[in-house]
Amino acid sequence: QFGIASDPALNKEWLLCEKGCRALVDEPRKESNKRGTLSFATSGKNTRQTQVFINLGNNGGAPNFLDGQGFVPFARVVSGMDDTVKKLNSEYGMMESVSGGLAGSVNQGKAAYYGKEYLTTLFPKLSYIKTAKII
Repeated sequence: QFGIASDPALNKEWLLCEKGCRALVDEPRKESNKRGTLSFATSGKNTRQTQVFINLGNNGGAPNFLDGQGFVPFARVVSGMDDTVKKLNSEYGMMESVSGGLAGSVNQGKAAYYGKEYLTTLFPKLSYIKTAKII
């Protein structure tokens, strides 16, 4: 999952706001959460903000049911799924917590508040997206 800006000012507008953060309105589903599609992370209806994930497998139906949970793909990787996406550094990803569940090693609140300073200090091998374009 990615999408927290390195600039804390941007995160204040989208993630760290006191009176209702900006959010994107849900779009109608056009396809399932298949391998290679990108979906916004969400915590309910019309709550999409800046965080996105790439489906590394087919996650629409059992056992993941992302389609039924409101995750709507908006894009897909058209090339480089095996040679580029799999090269993204995943060492800071989900790990088993002491309580037995999964937890991310990145504190999203601190990442949003401190931005690049927090990320480069604690996660020096983190992969970054420097540019993106709509094709």
